[in-house]
Amino acid sequence: MKSLPLIQVREKAQITLPNKIRKVFGIKNGDYLEPKIRKDGILLSPKTISDKAFLVNLPSVTLSKKGEKMLKESLEEIKRGEIKSFDNVEDLIKDLRN
Repeated sequence: MKSLPLIQVREKAQITLPNKIRKVFGIKNGDYLEPKIRKDGILLSPKTISDKAFLVNLPSVTLSKKGEKMLKESLEEIKRGEIKSFDNVEDLIKDLRN
């Protein structure tokens, strides 16, 4: 990646990520970034939709081995962008039945 502009810390310690960075990582308004402290600085990692669900304190569940496998496969599909969208619930149900 080419050099990027400096990021200034503003009032209330807010920063703005340059548009180039947001586009590369698909970061949109309302998304979460997880900070990690490193010896040489701070690393901000985008969190996925599934990660966000855990941030809102959903009750923990225990999955069967089959359930864990299905969840892992689904998360990998989401990361690859293999998702579908539907205009209504009826279309979703039709797709699930096929």
